[in-house]
Amino acid sequence: MMSTDDKGVNDSDRTMAAQLSNPEGERGKELASDMNRANALVTACTIDCLIPEAGQNVVEIGPGNGMLSFSLTYTLESDGHYQAIERSADMAQQVRDNLAEYAECQMTVHNEDCFDAPIDDASVDGIFGVNVIYFIEDMTELFTLFDRWLKPGGRVALGMRTSDTMKAQGFTQHGFKLREKEEIEAAMTAVGWRLAGSEYFEEADIELEGKTLKVDALVLSAQKPE
Repeated sequence: MMSTDDKGVNDSDRTMAAQLSNPEGERGKELASDMNRANALVTACTIDCLIPEAGQNVVEIGPGNGMLSFSLTYTLESDGHYQAIERSADMAQQVRDNLAEYAECQMTVHNEDCFDAPIDDASVDGIFGVNVIYFIEDMTELFTLFDRWLKPGGRVALGMRTSDTMKAQGFTQHGFKLREKEEIEAAMTAVGWRLAGSEYFEEADIELEGKTLKVDALVLSAQKPE
């Protein structure tokens, strides 16, 4: 029989997993701020691996409250376009509130699942996201969608915690799809992309909702043929 303490831990992990997948309400807003601190380095590295340039059209999957992409809007400049796809209504509104007034480029926020987002075929220069891959059932379906959006020569950069790090966190037992680097790279090449980079680094421990987490980060990038 499960003890009361064990049940409490499981309930807490389920709540955390649900909020990470789809942040809602005040707790979701607080978690988004916590995730900004936790994911600042891996997000910056992921954007760097995308190699964004002024005037490009860049799509971010799962931006949270958008604050970690603020500098990207300056890189894209006034002729560029930043598109955020965020299925949480609360987070989508926060992206609008946080970036709309100060973004240097054009900005569009799509409050929906990426499979429903109205992105034109062959219109995107770059696509990126952090830890998105752990919430996707079918990588081939996702990458096929990305390939349709990308212009020839377009790039994809995905930042993530490694599966070994994620397995150590109880909340990843609830709805997370943990995947190895080789599996992700195989799915990238299966849609015809060229692997463009693999960056791994360790980070200092982070605090998340009262828990100390040991973290590392991996950024995988790929390019659609010209």
